[in-house]
Amino acid sequence: MQLLGPVASRLDRVETVFADQAYRGLEEKIENELDWTLQVVESEDDEPGFSVEPKRWIVERTYGWFGGWRRLDREYERRTDSSETMVHFAMLRIALNRLG
Repeated sequence: MQLLGPVASRLDRVETVFADQAYRGLEEKIENELDWTLQVVESEDDEPGFSVEPKRWIVERTYGWFGGWRRLDREYERRTDSSETMVHFAMLRIALNRLG
């Protein structure tokens, strides 16, 4: 809640938050405090090792895209707002590449 609480007022379109099994049990607290639905992503495989989890691959893919950006690959930025700006630039560039 310490992470989600301060940004909740800036995220008016958020309805659902996806999380892994470590956040099980927080569904009611997030519903009451933020009016969001917490959906815990269940593992489809009980076997050890790598498995593609629903919704999680979207986040991992995005982190992979950021790896191609030198300023996002390491923590070069001293301020969080400049780091946030670099994330916006990276996502803008990815979107523009898809257009053309």
